[in-house]
Amino acid sequence: MTEFSKIPRNSGNKSGGYPVFSSGNFIINTLRMIYNFLSSVKLALGLLIVILVCCIAGVTIYRDKRAWELIFSTFWFNGILVLLVVNVAFCFFGRIWGRKVTLISFGMILFHLSFVAMLGGIIYNSLFYFHGLIRLTEGETLPNEHPQSYDVLNRGRLFDQSRLKGETTLIRMHTKYKVDGEDKMVAYEIAVGEGRARKQGIVYITQHLDYRGFRYYADREGYSLLITLHDRHRRELYGAHIPLQSFKQKDDKYLYATGTKDGPAPLAFPQDPQKPLFDLLVTYLPTPLKERAGDAVFQVWQHTMVPEEGTGPFAEGKAEIGGMVKAGNYHLSAKEVRYWVAMSVRYDPGQPIVLASLWVGLGGMIITFIGRMKRGSA
Repeated sequence: MTEFSKIPRNSGNKSGGYPVFSSGNFIINTLRMIYNFLSSVKLALGLLIVILVCCIAGVTIYRDKRAWELIFSTFWFNGILVLLVVNVAFCFFGRIWGRKVTLISFGMILFHLSFVAMLGGIIYNSLFYFHGLIRLTEGETLPNEHPQSYDVLNRGRLFDQSRLKGETTLIRMHTKYKVDGEDKMVAYEIAVGEGRARKQGIVYITQHLDYRGFRYYADREGYSLLITLHDRHRRELYGAHIPLQSFKQKDDKYLYATGTKDGPAPLAFPQDPQKPLFDLLVTYLPTPLKERAGDAVFQVWQHTMVPEEGTGPFAEGKAEIGGMVKAGNYHLSAKEVRYWVAMSVRYDPGQPIVLASLWVGLGGMIITFIGRMKRGSA
């Protein structure tokens, strides 16, 4: 038995409540064919199967950025989602056309409207989203609009890069940061934007900074050493902040050194655009007695010489932060210790639509449940 109570309708409407198209006209017949196609249950099942296959491929075969590039952010996949939205709307709302609205049917209308809106929000978000990972050393400022500012960058095909106006600055990292007596461990004071619109705030594990729809979250942090190069008379020639990687050891302690996520490795020093002189591996040994203190261990190879097993550096040594180590005709120093942080930058314009749709859908389900309870007790 249907959930919708029928009301008297024109005797010329023989469609059982569906929108009526008169016959005998090519345009009208074409519209009827299009309507029948878009309201087909078979079309809905076919679309759902295609979407399911694409989602499985996106999380098992391609994954991450590759999956977004080949599937989720493409126009063809979002076109399939749009067709599903239209199909759901035609399937449901075509079947309630001309029927009396009851408490039960009103709840079902809200639920299906929320489903259509949720799919629309997902489509909108997949085309216009932005997810980036920007890494900053204390005191460093990077332009938001430049792709080179981000270690990781994913965006929708219709995202406008000019929305990333201004700059992002990591002012300082605060250790043992407390809010109302609660220890938040570490917090990051950052500034985002430009001119009068520039916004400054504190980001920690349960607090993010929102700037014009872009949300900044703390992702991970580490040490950065100011490595300086001096001539044989100890006159400073060059300096650069070198971010160190954090490698967890078997004893659950961490090794802080230059390299990649795969392990410690030397890097060219000085860095571009300067002409490199060495391949330099630096390890930092922090001391628990004083923050931003400890020792730096230097290992130096001739530039372009790839260290092989059993091949040692031509110079190596250890010095306190601020001290010097001799490397041929030069001296090297870890002048100071700073912190770096990788901030996750997220822009999801469809998220409010999806969240609002979920609440509307829940409301529709509650209304339908109440209507069924009242009808059962009548």
